[in-house]
Amino acid sequence: MIKQYIILLILIFNNHYCAWSQNQLKDKIYYTVAAKNGLTVRSKPSISSKKLGKFSSGEHLEFIEDTKKFLSVMDNGITIDENWFKVKKMNHNWDNKSTLTGYVFSGYLLKNESAPYNPSDAITTHNSVLKFKNFNINFYFYKIDDRYDNHHIVKNDTIYAYEDVFNDLGDKLIHIEPKVKIDKVELFYTFKEKIWEYTIDTDDSKGYSWEGSSHFKKLSLDRQMILFPKIEHEKTEASRELNLKLRDTLVHYPGEMGGTTATMSYNGKPCIHSITDIVLKIILHHSNGTKEVKYVNINLSYGC
Repeated sequence: MIKQYIILLILIFNNHYCAWSQNQLKDKIYYTVAAKNGLTVRSKPSISSKKLGKFSSGEHLEFIEDTKKFLSVMDNGITIDENWFKVKKMNHNWDNKSTLTGYVFSGYLLKNESAPYNPSDAITTHNSVLKFKNFNINFYFYKIDDRYDNHHIVKNDTIYAYEDVFNDLGDKLIHIEPKVKIDKVELFYTFKEKIWEYTIDTDDSKGYSWEGSSHFKKLSLDRQMILFPKIEHEKTEASRELNLKLRDTLVHYPGEMGGTTATMSYNGKPCIHSITDIVLKIILHHSNGTKEVKYVNINLSYGC
């Protein structure tokens, strides 16, 4: 009987601890460094205090404290008024370095929607840049595949690029950097989706069914920087499945390569639905009153 009570107490404690741990993780606040040349970390919330190091642009930080100590900074003619925050570097499982902790000016931080995530915790420290004639678009801690000669294909007003494996654009910093004088920059995004017939035939084009995208959504830039929203694949796919009246089904293929597979049906045929690309729309408002519209199409990676 005593043994049963001990086991019961252990189970109760374990459940409470797990719930507490999940709440602690959920309650944490994260920011991303949005300073082109990085953000200095200091020993105290003062511009005259000792420098401890620097956080790179695009790096994720865990919030510790708002000191309520105010600082005003002039940056390229723009006044930035914010407080000093105490933060620490968000370490990942593969990172054995000591955690850098200190005070930073919060005017160069962007708040994350939730705890930053990367598949397999395999976050890259690589930055990427796509170049147009009148501006560059920089991606921080996000790698675009450059293993092939034609990894950046330019067609008319669009650059086509490929996301490197184990990357995820969600919660990554994007910086649009004009090379000419402009009045304003606007950034929009949408997802490209495809449905094709499920078949063991290697010729995918034979079973092609549907391709489309939703309306462009506008992103609010802060000094021409933005954290790209988290890509909610399941939510988007569930919405599309409802709109296209997709249904769960089982498909059986005979022969050596055959078997029974769970998939969906579209217009009575087995199909696969996938979010295949992100499309960015960039509008430059030039000082002479003209507008310039460009696009970036990034083909998404889902692992190896």
